[in-house]
Amino acid sequence: MKNKSILTILTILVIAIILSACTGGRTVVASGWASVIADEETAYFAYNNFVYAINLANGSERWRYPAEPDAGVTFYSTPVLTPDGQLVIGGYDHTLYSLDPKTGALNWSYDNGTGRYIDSPLVLPTGIFAPSTDTKVYAIGFDGLPLRDPFVTEKEIWATPGSDTQCECMFVASMDHRVYSVDASTGKMQWATDDLGGAIVGTPALSEDRKLYIGTFAEEMVALEADTGAEVWRFAAQDWIWGGPAIGGDALYFGDISGTFYALDRAKGTQLWKIEPGTSSIVDTPLVVGDTIYFTVEEGLLMAVNTDGSIRWQEKFDGNTYASPAAAGDLILVTTSQPEALLVAFDASGVQKWAFSDAPKK
Repeated sequence: MKNKSILTILTILVIAIILSACTGGRTVVASGWASVIADEETAYFAYNNFVYAINLANGSERWRYPAEPDAGVTFYSTPVLTPDGQLVIGGYDHTLYSLDPKTGALNWSYDNGTGRYIDSPLVLPTGIFAPSTDTKVYAIGFDGLPLRDPFVTEKEIWATPGSDTQCECMFVASMDHRVYSVDASTGKMQWATDDLGGAIVGTPALSEDRKLYIGTFAEEMVALEADTGAEVWRFAAQDWIWGGPAIGGDALYFGDISGTFYALDRAKGTQLWKIEPGTSSIVDTPLVVGDTIYFTVEEGLLMAVNTDGSIRWQEKFDGNTYASPAAAGDLILVTTSQPEALLVAFDASGVQKWAFSDAPKK
């Protein structure tokens, strides 16, 4: 294993959730791995005390929330947009916030939970489903009011649930080593896996042929039948799998914290190829756009890889990154831990178009 340095994530952390009970004695602390989302004109992301809205055309700031820093409010998750035009993000202060994406004004806040929000809520037509470190997935209406009692697992939940639009179900991945299929409308569990051998902190990925793919801290990628939870295959990686996988046609793409990036045959679970592009961890979910796979490496690399495993291009930037890249029109967006370049935009050829800075002016 090239790199056991997932602890270097601590350089951008204030989150302090101990995993030793969940991970066989290894102590790891969560990272602020917030990625970015975008509509036609604006990119939205969070870093430390603020949620930012950035003009996609030139990288200028449209607004930030709150207007002034509040030491009691920090964000480490990616915001999401709702069908009725809200920007929703979970805070590390046990609070879920709804903002106006045009102005950054607060619509409502939900603070009934007792845990931290590490990853994004899942948004479905019936409401907002927010995973929390207090072992619960909270069901919240678009008005900020609870829809029903939360769904409860045995350990913390770090990952955004996967979604199944065919039945309006969600797949909840927990630190208790299990995945649960849950009816989002009723909160009723449909099935649960046996112990998969390791904690899960990445979002499960669902394919069109109804296979569910999950990476674990047991150094495995696992395929399940989405309708029953029955195991299809397991693939042994070299190290913990932190981020959720991405599906591209008949292939499955993911990285591990040794810095190895894999492509598997989805049906068989056999390796198509692997590459080791950097010297540090890969903790994000890849982005697949056409015939290109984009992913980041902790040391500050954005990789563009062809579907045969050949490297199309790679771009180095200052600051570490633990976040998935995102597509916004013709741009590929990456968040970093460096205030001089918190959000960087590249074109499809790897040319940097702009970078947003929130560094103190000298």
